[in-house]
Amino acid sequence: MDNSIYIALSRQLALFRDMDTTANNLANADTPGYNAEKMMFTNYLVDDGNRHKMAFAQDISSFRNTQSGPMQVTGNPFDLAIAGPGYFAVETALGTRYTKAGHFTIGEEGMLMTPAGNPVLDNDGQRIFMEVTDRDITVMGNGFITATTPAGDIEERGQVGLFEFEDEQKMERLNNQLFKTDQPELEPVEARILQGTIERSNVSAIEELVRTTKLSRSVTSTAKFIEIMYDLQRKTSNAYARDGQS
Repeated sequence: MDNSIYIALSRQLALFRDMDTTANNLANADTPGYNAEKMMFTNYLVDDGNRHKMAFAQDISSFRNTQSGPMQVTGNPFDLAIAGPGYFAVETALGTRYTKAGHFTIGEEGMLMTPAGNPVLDNDGQRIFMEVTDRDITVMGNGFITATTPAGDIEERGQVGLFEFEDEQKMERLNNQLFKTDQPELEPVEARILQGTIERSNVSAIEELVRTTKLSRSVTSTAKFIEIMYDLQRKTSNAYARDGQS
């Protein structure tokens, strides 16, 4: 097979990976706390055996756009967003996981949890409970929760865990909202909690749609190039065959 076809095929595979990533970003344009994923590409050189170098396309990795998404004010006291590079901690069957999606609710026993039923954890990794009769619930920037009792007293109900990590890119994405990491939890320096607010996805649907169109055109043009090269090879082989028979 001609080397140019191998090079074109490497580009095509990279384009397909990029299209998958872009499609997943688009699918999560409305997912609270979702961070867009971006591909990283490079060329790597291979000796063709004739003292020439061939440049192949390679998708070496991906990275997460950790820029905060738009903040949407909801007025719900258990909708919490993070201003800055922090994460909430939640308890799952597989251990503690981290998220930026702060759309929380109160369970039957007064436990603060995610819509999926995962308990929200405090700074010590413990569950947080509210009283059924609590009102005027306030979550401060450092995560401390206060509530007014029926007697009019203001009492603390715990502190929503807020954590930062040394390298967010080393956090492993488990699904569209949960992450895990072996990095130690760091006390927040820049991160602050905003009550009654949800952080929306940082995906720009328009940009991703434009990228999808460009990628689709690139895939089509690369496929056309490969088809032309195959056709040239076929014609060349047929010509050699005819010359050999004459």
